[in-house]
Amino acid sequence: MKLPVIRGHIGDWRYYTGVMKFQDVAKVVTPSVDEFCNPSCLNDLLQRQLTENYKSIAKYLIKEEQRFFNAIVLAIYDGDPKWLEIEFGDEYEEYNNVGFLSFNEDIQVFPVDGQHRVKGIIESISENQSLMSEEVPVIFIAHKNTIEGKKRTRKLFSTLNRRAKPVGDNYQIALDEDDIVAIVTREIVEEFDLFQGERLLNGTTKQIPNSNVTAFTSLIALYQCNEVLIQNKLALSDRQLKEYKLYRPDEDIIGEIYDYVKEYWSDFISNITVIEEFVKKDDKPAEEYRNKEGGNLLFRPIGIIEFVKSSVLIAEREKKNFNFVLKQMNDIQLNLNSSVWKGVVWDGKKIINRVNTNLIRLIIMQLVSETLLVETEKNQLVDLYITATNYEGDRTNILSKIIN
Repeated sequence: MKLPVIRGHIGDWRYYTGVMKFQDVAKVVTPSVDEFCNPSCLNDLLQRQLTENYKSIAKYLIKEEQRFFNAIVLAIYDGDPKWLEIEFGDEYEEYNNVGFLSFNEDIQVFPVDGQHRVKGIIESISENQSLMSEEVPVIFIAHKNTIEGKKRTRKLFSTLNRRAKPVGDNYQIALDEDDIVAIVTREIVEEFDLFQGERLLNGTTKQIPNSNVTAFTSLIALYQCNEVLIQNKLALSDRQLKEYKLYRPDEDIIGEIYDYVKEYWSDFISNITVIEEFVKKDDKPAEEYRNKEGGNLLFRPIGIIEFVKSSVLIAEREKKNFNFVLKQMNDIQLNLNSSVWKGVVWDGKKIINRVNTNLIRLIIMQLVSETLLVETEKNQLVDLYITATNYEGDRTNILSKIIN
């Protein structure tokens, strides 16, 4: 095999950059070398075990018209690879980094970075042979199958995987054009004053500090709320939703999902009094609802997410629309300093660490109507409440204590 490449170097690594057709990747590259991923000695470990993730990569290659990969780093050993330089230049400069990399049939090639992409390529062309002529960028490096050579390759693997910083969730929401939840969330932000400007905190986590006096919620919390709504709309399991978010739906489906989520937030704003009041405020609008005394549950990310989950469950059980359900929910106690939420969410000074989200949801539903929870859920609520608050009274009084 002979491949056109550009030769380069960085540090003490010499590398060769080119492209390979999918069919050549399948023919030449071994995604998982047993002696490297299942070695008898830990010092011989050079690869991770393959996981089922390659299947989603194969599906991506088959389904996504705008598919693209970054370069796969491939290690070569054996096969007597040779560099064949091409004389290339103009009247001003000569270039000695363009040529061919040739190797014979004894070549051994394995991925240092891109193991699952290689397996995904192999899987994709077994299902769709029209992909065989597609090309993926590759970077070749030399591997020596010696103790020192393995150390060197292992260090490169660690460098490529450990030093790459993943994109933050907030940037992923802002940039992802495949994830339906991210797509809809961006549109919702543009649609409602509730999420405009400083009313929505665009941070690296979903939490909001007490010192923030302007934000209703965070971008990540809004994304998670919309995820709840969209999962309900599509009737998908957690696993199914995770896979659904990998591929951009048709535009008409996006529009239908957006309309559903938009209707929810429109009903939320028009029916929840504290939200109507918040939107009308100009100066420090959130100060009254999130402060050192606690404020309102809806102004805490953990609270608004469970509120949305509760409203979805209530709508299903009552067979009512969100407008009806949210009118009911407007009347419940959401003051964090009240007896309902003390010890559950609020400790008198701050949000409790490791709040039980199931307990929040069950309490909200019990506050809306005593008939919403089935007997097993009521027992679960009581058990969780006792654990959270160290309640030592009569357990039969807990449900009435919450309501009153």
